[in-house]
Amino acid sequence: MSGLAWADGEREEEVLCRIVCESSAVTVLAAPTGNGRRLKLVSERSGATVLLDATVLDALCHLTPADAVELVRRRTEGDDGAPTERGRP
Repeated sequence: MSGLAWADGEREEEVLCRIVCESSAVTVLAAPTGNGRRLKLVSERSGATVLLDATVLDALCHLTPADAVELVRRRTEGDDGAPTERGRP
């Protein structure tokens, strides 16, 4: 859907859910953009946000559990295994 075809009320972000575990909390929203809706993730701990389109979400569906663990390890420890500040190398 293009940005020109939004119906009234569809231009606002919609909170879909909140995912929580012992170390993190993320709010999940549907966010309108000029190229259609995206999934918006907001880290409640850091305030970091990301917009994900269907292509990225489809790729995430193909992650193996080991791939997911490696992704989290690199984000929290960096490529060299050393802890990173706020998850950044």
